Amino acid sequence: MLQKIKDLMTIKEQIDVIKNNLSYATNSVGELKNEIEALKQQTSENANSINDKNSEFFKNFNENINIIKELRHEFEKELFDFKLLRSQIQKKIIEKFEEELGKELKIQIEKLKTDSESYNELKNNIIEISSKVNNLSEEINKFTEISSNIKKEDFELTKFAKQLIEMDREKLELMNKIDALERLVSKVRRQEYITR
Repeated sequence: MLQKIKDLMTIKEQIDVIKNNLSYATNSVGELKNEIEALKQQTSENANSINDKNSEFFKNFNENINIIKELRHEFEKELFDFKLLRSQIQKKIIEKFEEELGKELKIQIEKLKTDSESYNELKNNIIEISSKVNNLSEEINKFTEISSNIKKEDFELTKFAKQLIEMDREKLELMNKIDALERLVSKVRRQEYITR
């Protein structure tokens, strides 16, 4: 009997332990349930926030896509205008270049024409001068030849000049003698006339 009471006491203690464990487990489950509810609520709020953000993101994304499409369209238009403008500018530049090149070529052709005329005139002058130089060269050769002859005969001319001077001196002496003789003859004739 005592044993049964002990067994009952042991069973009671075990039941109390189980109750305490069950109570703890119930409390833990309750807390866990509350935490799950809180987590569920937070998850729901996060999901709503994510959905809102996703909606806003997709809205912004769609707006950005539309803006990008508009920008692309405007860029294509500007690119087309730029290509058109570039081709027009290239055409104008080529036309201007051809015009300036034509003017410059015309000026250079006129210069070449003038230079050609000057060259021809200069060429004719050179031919004329060359002819005169050739004639002058011939004359110089003649004078050179005459000069060489003069040098050869210079000694003979000097000798002849000396002979002329000597003959002139002798002529003067003779003329003086003739004068003296004429005076003497005149004096003799006067004396013969007086004597008669």
